[in-house]
Formats: sequence, structure tokens, C-alpha cells
Amino acid sequence: MANEIIFHEFRPLFLTLHRIGPFQNAPYEVDFTDKQNRPCNFFLLTSKNGLGKTIVLDTLSCLLSLLGQTEPKEYGLEDLDRGTGRAQLDLKLRVYWQGLDHHLVLSILGGDLSNDLSLKVWSNDDLNSHGTSKWHRIGFIGQHSGLPLKPLSTHKGDDFIGDLLATIQFNIGSSPSSFGESTFSYPTTLNFSAYRDIPQISAAREIAQPRSITRPQYWGYNPVHSFSAHNETWTYSLDNLLVWLKWLEGGRFEKACEYINKHVFDGSSKFLKDVDRPTLEAIIRTGDNEPSEHRLDRLSSGEKNLMQLFLRIGAHQTKNTILLIDEFDVHLHIRWQYRLYNALKALALRDDTNFTVIASTHSTEILQTFADTMDIEEYGLIKGGHLIKQDME
Repeated sequence: MANEIIFHEFRPLFLTLHRIGPFQNAPYEVDFTDKQNRPCNFFLLTSKNGLGKTIVLDTLSCLLSLLGQTEPKEYGLEDLDRGTGRAQLDLKLRVYWQGLDHHLVLSILGGDLSNDLSLKVWSNDDLNSHGTSKWHRIGFIGQHSGLPLKPLSTHKGDDFIGDLLATIQFNIGSSPSSFGESTFSYPTTLNFSAYRDIPQISAAREIAQPRSITRPQYWGYNPVHSFSAHNETWTYSLDNLLVWLKWLEGGRFEKACEYINKHVFDGSSKFLKDVDRPTLEAIIRTGDNEPSEHRLDRLSSGEKNLMQLFLRIGAHQTKNTILLIDEFDVHLHIRWQYRLYNALKALALRDDTNFTVIASTHSTEILQTFADTMDIEEYGLIKGGHLIKQDME
């Protein structure tokens, strides 16, 4: 493909929200940078209930999903689709394009932009302070008429934006070559809601869609994957994903088992053993002396949380991954909270990929630990956090 873009860095800088959820009266900015203006690769978000943590994560996902759509009909966020909400996400990109390396800011905009095409305008001084030299904008204006969203005039004639969208959209659906690693440089966002259950596939669903070796629902590259806990179909299930990895061979299933047993079952008597071929169910083995076996949906709530996270991460990550996790500590004992906290830090520290972890939490223990270590230098880790305040007027 002509003028394909190679991505070396793709990280959030700022998110500005206005008239979305609780952020009604004035534009509200979430700053994802540290004191040196570097984009953080490990970021915690907190607030009291109802102040907008989930809205922040969903708006990030919503705007990033626009990169994969040629003529989007809606944003997927109610205040943008049916209200007067507007939002802008600013990202730092380092890319190879037209034979040169470029350091730039990309702004993705959406919503009611009829009066102001940008909520945040980038001056040359702003660009220089973040080690960038150019500002590009992409966005869509809501028309509230059933028609496709209207592209911003600023991006329709921008050669870089044209090649950016062509590169991303041309590669949608491309199959990953392994598990737990990726050769794709294209950016992806993995968005996990706070509800990370593994429901049993209902009998009615089994009749409507019998189990088979079937391409999983989210298989293949996409700029955004948003995972729901309420989908009981076979193609969406983790059982199907594991069966698919087993069918592909090439060691992918074995890598998945190793990955899960390390991050979910380390220190316990449980482990992901295999896939039962007659029933097409993953097998969890428990105990050594008198071992028993059971299904994924029989795991504890905390184990299901971790299974959902790490199987999806291993299957869908690229070399530039933004990981969004709402209430990452949900259903986890404090020891498991620290285990997941440290595992997420390890993802951000990987030197073979650019992982950005943005997670919300209510855990006072994790927040205290995070605050105590904010000023401690950890090589490769750029830490940041944001407290959504009550006085957002």
C-alpha cells in the first residue's frame, strides 16, 4: 500500500470533555502527561462514584474507534449521538511516513463542533514542549439527522490523515501471528468494562448457534476492541477463543496456557490444562492428589476478572496498545489487587511494545501505594494519575 505509516509511538496526552455525563458546565481536561510533559504509560484514575471515571474511559474508546470507520453513522456515546456533547483526544505520535520520522500531535474530535472545530488549540510552543513539530486533526461533526457523521474540513485535505486512515483501515481484520506478542505496529485500544464475568452459554444460545471451531467475534486487528461481560454467544466466549487458538496450532494455545497460568493461577492448585475436544470447553484442573476439572464459568469472580483481561490482552495486543480498564481491582482480594497492579506495570515496562495502561480504581491500598511511589524513579515507567473532583462547575 502506497505511503503506509509505521507507528513507533501512539500515546494519549489530553482528553477534553464538554457536556458529556457529569462534565456539563465547562470543558474538563484530563492530563495524561507527567511533570516533564511526557505521555504516561501507567496512569490511574479515581473519584467518588458517579463523577465520570467510566465516561472518561468510554470517551477515549469512542474517539479512537473513529480511526477504523470510513463513514461512521454514530459515535456510540449517548451525549455525542443525541445531545450537544463534544470531546477532543490529543495523542502523541512518532511515525515513519514518506521516508522520514515524524513527531506530531494528532487530535481526534467528535460531537457538536459547529461553532468551535477544536476544544484545545495547539500552538507552536505547545508542540515544542511535547517534542513534536506538527498538529493534525481528524474528527466528525454530529448531524443528529440519521445521516453519516460529517468529517471535519480540516482533515479532508490532509495527506497525512488520509494515509493514516488508509493504513489502519486497510489492516482491519488482519490475523495476529502469535499469542502474547505481535508484529503489528498499528495502534489498538482494548477497553474493558468493570463487569468482567464469564457467563455460561445459555441453552437457547447453544441451539441458535451450536459450538464449532469458529473464528472468534473479535479475532483480527481492529483499532478498538470493547469487551462486554453480558455476551453469551459462542463466538464471543473465551472457550471459543481457546478452541480457536488450539485449532491454529503453532504453539499459540500452549503460550496462552502459560500466560494464563502465570497471571491468573500462580500460587494456587488450579491451572488451565487443555480444551476438551468433544464438548469444546476449556478445562481447568484443580488439585494434584485428587484432581478435579471444571469449566471457565465455574471460576471465582476474581479469577474470571483476570481470565477476561489476560486472554483478551494476549490475543489482541499490538506493538502500540492502549489498555483501558474500568475498576481493575473489582472482585479481587488485596493480594490479587497487588498481583494485577504489578502485572499491569510489567506490561507498561515491556521493551518490545509500547503499552499504555489507563485504569480506574477505588482501592485505597492501591492508591496509597501508587501515591507513595509517584516520585520514585522506575526505569521505563512514566507514572501519572488524575482525581476527578466534585467541583466541576
